[in-house]
Amino acid sequence: MKTLKINLDMSSYSRVIIACATLFIMVSFAQAQKSESSIQLSFSKKTDNSRIVSALVMAKNKAGKFLPAQNAHVNFYIKKDKEQVLITKTNTNGAGKTSANLPKELAMDDDRYFTVTVKVENDEILEDAEEELHLKDIHVTLNLNPTDTSRTATAVVTETASDGTEKPIKDIAINFYVQRLFGVMPAAEEHSVSTNEKGEASFVYPKGIPGDTLGKITAVAMIEDNDTYGTVEAKNECAWGKPLLLDKDPFPRALWGAHAKWPMIILLCCLYGGVWFCYFFMFYQLRKIKKEGESELLIKN
Repeated sequence: MKTLKINLDMSSYSRVIIACATLFIMVSFAQAQKSESSIQLSFSKKTDNSRIVSALVMAKNKAGKFLPAQNAHVNFYIKKDKEQVLITKTNTNGAGKTSANLPKELAMDDDRYFTVTVKVENDEILEDAEEELHLKDIHVTLNLNPTDTSRTATAVVTETASDGTEKPIKDIAINFYVQRLFGVMPAAEEHSVSTNEKGEASFVYPKGIPGDTLGKITAVAMIEDNDTYGTVEAKNECAWGKPLLLDKDPFPRALWGAHAKWPMIILLCCLYGGVWFCYFFMFYQLRKIKKEGESELLIKN
């Protein structure tokens, strides 16, 4: 009896070991099947001081090419007191992109930098990956004088120092644009100006820029893809454009227009009317012939 009990215990112990080994092999195999992933980050600060971090997640396919990863699990973290604090959890769209809004108050280090870490983690298909942004927060303001006939726009770039004062930033390239429906358009062929010692960059908007019915345009000053500051923009409106003249008759009667001229309409009506008159006359004659034939048959019978 004792020997039987020992055998049963050893059998149970063996089953546990086999189950654990099988589970370990299955987990290892699943991890080995995950695709290699990578993250590309960008930062933008809008006119309303909202800060957005955008991520593009790429995954390697069987052919070894990196393609946008759809529905990947992406987490955004902000560094605070040497710890990573979760901002939000997101999933990428069909183009492999996702984004997150940063909080208004950012934790800064001694050099006035903030750090954002983006991770692909706990994903069923992709291997873990992470990328980090280490940037400074700056302010861009765009000053326009509506009564200035020279149409000079001045962008001012500053950063907040440790003591709370605004410090101008020198030698930063500012690009000047005009806002359009689907994006921005360069205001001129040469539209980039660097800031001076005061952190100012002035640009003269050319004449003849199309505006709205009142001649208003939206001027845009933008720092683009800077290694230290990212993309920062400022917008302002001013009546420096060419007023848009509304056509009193946007659809005139013309051969190439939406409404044809009256002589052509009358001519086409006569032509089509004549054709349909011939059809009805032919049907009338056929019906008349049929009735006459039926009458002759009745008389004979």
